[in-house]
Amino acid sequence: MVDFRKRLKKTSSEKKTNPIEIYESLDRRSIAGPLRPAQLNILNEWYDTKLNEKDLIIKLHTGEGKTLIGLLILLSKINSNSGSCLFICPNKYLVQQVRQDAKKFGIPYCTIGEDNSLPNDFIDGKKILITHVQKVFNGKTIFGLNNDYVPVENIILDDSHACIDSIKDTFTINLKREHSIYKEIFELFRDALPEQGEGTFLEMQTGDYNSFLPIPYWSWIDKSAEILQILSNYKDEVEIMFSWPFIKDNIKNCQAFISGQNIEITPIHIPIEKFSSFNNASQRILMSATTQDDSFFIKGLGFNFEAIKSPLTNPTQLWSGEKMIVIPSLVDETLDRLTMVNILGEPSNKSYGIVSLVSSFNKTDRYYKLGSLVPNSQEIPAVIDQLKKGKFEKTVVFANRYDGIDLPDETCRILIFDGKPFFFSLSERYEESNRNGSDSINIKIAQKIEQGLGRSVRGEKDYCLILLIGADLIKFIKSSRTNKYFSPQTKKQIEIGLEIAAMASDEISDKNEPFKVVKSLMKQSLKRDEDWKEFYKEEMDKIQTTIQQSKIYDTFLLERKASVFNHTGNYEKASEQIQKIIDKHCTNESEKGWYLQIMARYKYLQSKTDSNQLQISAFLKNHQLLKPSEGIVYNKLEFINESRTKRIEKWIRNHKNYQELMISVEGVLSDLEFGTSSDKFEAALKDLGSMLGFLSERPDKEFKKGPDNLWCGVSNQYFIFECKSEVDVDRQEIHKHESGQMNTHCAWFKGEYGDSPVKRFLIIPTKNLSYSGDFTHPVEIIRRGKLRLLRANVKSFFKEFSKYELDSLTNEKIQEYINTHKLDIDSLKSIYSEIYFKRNK
Repeated sequence: MVDFRKRLKKTSSEKKTNPIEIYESLDRRSIAGPLRPAQLNILNEWYDTKLNEKDLIIKLHTGEGKTLIGLLILLSKINSNSGSCLFICPNKYLVQQVRQDAKKFGIPYCTIGEDNSLPNDFIDGKKILITHVQKVFNGKTIFGLNNDYVPVENIILDDSHACIDSIKDTFTINLKREHSIYKEIFELFRDALPEQGEGTFLEMQTGDYNSFLPIPYWSWIDKSAEILQILSNYKDEVEIMFSWPFIKDNIKNCQAFISGQNIEITPIHIPIEKFSSFNNASQRILMSATTQDDSFFIKGLGFNFEAIKSPLTNPTQLWSGEKMIVIPSLVDETLDRLTMVNILGEPSNKSYGIVSLVSSFNKTDRYYKLGSLVPNSQEIPAVIDQLKKGKFEKTVVFANRYDGIDLPDETCRILIFDGKPFFFSLSERYEESNRNGSDSINIKIAQKIEQGLGRSVRGEKDYCLILLIGADLIKFIKSSRTNKYFSPQTKKQIEIGLEIAAMASDEISDKNEPFKVVKSLMKQSLKRDEDWKEFYKEEMDKIQTTIQQSKIYDTFLLERKASVFNHTGNYEKASEQIQKIIDKHCTNESEKGWYLQIMARYKYLQSKTDSNQLQISAFLKNHQLLKPSEGIVYNKLEFINESRTKRIEKWIRNHKNYQELMISVEGVLSDLEFGTSSDKFEAALKDLGSMLGFLSERPDKEFKKGPDNLWCGVSNQYFIFECKSEVDVDRQEIHKHESGQMNTHCAWFKGEYGDSPVKRFLIIPTKNLSYSGDFTHPVEIIRRGKLRLLRANVKSFFKEFSKYELDSLTNEKIQEYINTHKLDIDSLKSIYSEIYFKRNK
């Protein structure tokens, strides 16, 4: 072998530590071009000013090369002999992508061996270890826990929001209904659970996934010894073993939720400090897309407050890539979700991929029937590979995957964003249902939407047509109450989308049907219309970034302090932190109730009496919360001396303009369909009652007894609704337990309201009552056709106000439209329901 070293003039070669110089010296493949300006800016600032900061957040637009930045930073650390370097991805699929990138750029990396051992090249600080978050954060991690750990000097978390979700899962025990633990814990709390919702408890017993209840913290704490014994009997099973180290000595400070299909147990405080490799690292860098707020890193990872306030960004890069956002339903109301799915879900010959992001597998049925591909988690890498190979015939549908999937260039030229993202963990679903409209929930939803929108535009020159469908999604992105949570880039893209919808709507005529107008728009994006590209650039260049101090930073900091105090047994200090949140940061009674319940929990181990008083206060401010063990009396719903039309007028005037009014109406009506989750359906029915001028409540949800929905109208005319929105639409009969549940709620009404006039409805797809079932009171059935008629009449009613200034409405005009669209009391009692049919044996 020829020894070229002898010919070198230099006697030694000093390793470069400047990441930009490192990149220029790498033996990278020819397809790897020069660094982008954004990458150059970030790397320069890191090397000059942030080289030794412990906590750092790097934010760049999706597809702007964060992964390469992270790899170069770690290689700089290796070349400067700064110790071991770890690059963490949110899932196994992304690990493969990052390894491919490292190979392409000529960056030395290593992997965990087949024997699950850490490579010496990583430990010695010679190569970057690339792995996924589950390998690092679990109760049996090879990196060790507490004082018995492997030191890691430099750590990067890529797609850090997704990593936090995975870390939360690490601390959570999630068991299916079939597991023995589920059955044992269900029996342990059989008496306590019905107190939090009798109807929900009955649905849970039948195995309903969407029906769930929190186990009251007082019952959980009082029976913690029994719970610990149950769990310890199975501690070596795979469902338990990885979470057991964080649960076993902290069982009283865990919260639990149980549904008809699973039980979820998780600590209130995520003890990230137990992962000493992460906690004690010299530098921890979180790679993040440019979302409006990254303050969840405070609660999730205990990150430095200043690092979150001052992320490393590229201020010269206001936007990246081209996204034409088209909202068909705003172009014309006939272009609703189902219409667009039917058009785009069928296979077709094309030179690009069509991908749909849906919120859950429940929403994939229509796509599947049309011939779309609906891969499960294991099948996703293979399906993406097929797209990259140019197999575009079938629309590809990803359920609840808003991050961790890269679809550049032709792999996805049309992205369908189908519906508002859905929370899957029981704890998040509980928080969403109890804190609807809070900053905390809306930030999570906005981040998921932004992550999803970024899947198909992966570089500065990439482009994609994005169709937004689903009334709940449109309401979120359109409403001024919620669109403020998006980053400046996304807000501007949505503004352009709204402007496009208005312009396209004007193009509709007898000769130019609605979908032809949308199709023409789609072609302008796909065929690279020069005027569109110039218009987009001109509008995006108008983005103005304003530095706003997020109020939620302080809230999360106080929440974390409180959970740490509670974790260490200082319940008084924990309660003091929550009181500060209530005093300084709660703007409505519902949010105050949420935090009062947290304080009540912290107080329970100190004083059960004080805790119960706090829980009473919490429940009175927010009826969705836990019903206290004592001290609550149900107050009857009675119509006050205010006309129904006046209440409708108030509801209408709560909207800025007619378009915002109809977005609200559409959002409610879209949830009043069979197949919708019970909680969303019942919430929509409550809103419908308010929209139509009734006093409206959800007794089972709000007071833990009674029917799903109760309306009170003129002259104290009541309407009871029992909702079975998740029943299979092909179901042939009403089951005995469903008629029994209705009978129980009729008896409740009789006990509370005596002989008040009432109409009782069961909303279910079939009107056939099983032979073994019976009703003790007159009950009528609302099936799909009648429900559709009600939705249509409600929509027509509110469309009447398009020609009025909303603040100029009169009671007489509202009453006229109530009668015209058959929404008067007599019509509601007679035309939207049917008599049931009792089956013979």
